[in-house]
Amino acid sequence: MKVKILTIICVFCAVHYHEATKVSSDCSNCPANSGSFGYELLLGKLEDLEAKFWNMWLEMKEQTENQIRFKDTQKEIKLMLTKLEDRSSEILEQHLSCANHENWKKTVLAMQLGRRSNSSLLDNLKPFKSCAEISSYISGKYTIHPLGFEKPFEAYCEQSVFDGGWTVVQYRFDGSVDFNRNWTDYRNGFGKLDGEFWIGLEKLHRLTKSGDHQLLVETKTFNGTYKFARYDEFVIGTEDEKYALKKVGSYNGSAGDGLKYHINMQFSTKDNDNDRSGSNCAVLYKGAWWYNNCYRSNLNGLYKKGNHQDSMNWDHHTNECEGLAYSRMMIRKTPNNAETCP
Repeated sequence: MKVKILTIICVFCAVHYHEATKVSSDCSNCPANSGSFGYELLLGKLEDLEAKFWNMWLEMKEQTENQIRFKDTQKEIKLMLTKLEDRSSEILEQHLSCANHENWKKTVLAMQLGRRSNSSLLDNLKPFKSCAEISSYISGKYTIHPLGFEKPFEAYCEQSVFDGGWTVVQYRFDGSVDFNRNWTDYRNGFGKLDGEFWIGLEKLHRLTKSGDHQLLVETKTFNGTYKFARYDEFVIGTEDEKYALKKVGSYNGSAGDGLKYHINMQFSTKDNDNDRSGSNCAVLYKGAWWYNNCYRSNLNGLYKKGNHQDSMNWDHHTNECEGLAYSRMMIRKTPNNAETCP
């Protein structure tokens, strides 16, 4: 930069010196002091040129410094933006952490106040021993771990009717699930808890074998007539005993006693005939039940409207074998025997 400036000065000096020399030669007839005048003129021009040079140099220097400052400012801004992004990420993480912590506190508080949701995380951390232990009034799917079961399992708990705490073991309401099934299906269970289902004879045996469960049966006709049957005992035998209906206890309700006729009867399916009839009742009446010779109730029969002997029915609901639109079987630990939390 300095070399360029010096070059410019030299050029200017040469030009002005040439002009001054020309003036001097043209003034050969001038007075004697004219040379001095030309020198002073050149000196004045050089001084002006020097002043212009320094002004230019200062301007260029200022521009250069501004460019340097601008670049430094850019670097500082980039650095600040990087730090700001990092800090924003930290703030976001802290915010999410605080939000999660607050949600956790709310969940714990809700548990302490007994307002548990059946989808709550804490409900699944420590399963209830039975539906009777759940203090929520919301019916739905809950994870329970009854005594004698190696692993917890999901069950549908009815929490609103007859004081709640009921484990639903059979549910039919639209005919979407085929109940005319074989022994294996009835032993293991089928369907889905948010639709029609059968919990399974093996679970039913293990849940009731202690002899401290009661049974509630709900029925409804296609014209909307609701009735129920309630028994203060309900015990199912082992698979070796063909899951026999060992006890049903005392009856009360409005539907009539549709199980008394079936006490001590073994369970029958279309491929496992254990009834007292000369024919296979399960095949004849398109269901699976504790058939005697043959039935007074057939809640696993075909889902269809009208009077049909092979339909889903509760024989004492009406005087005829009227097909039902709805049936639900539920069990609950007898209140005096209900398990309590430690």
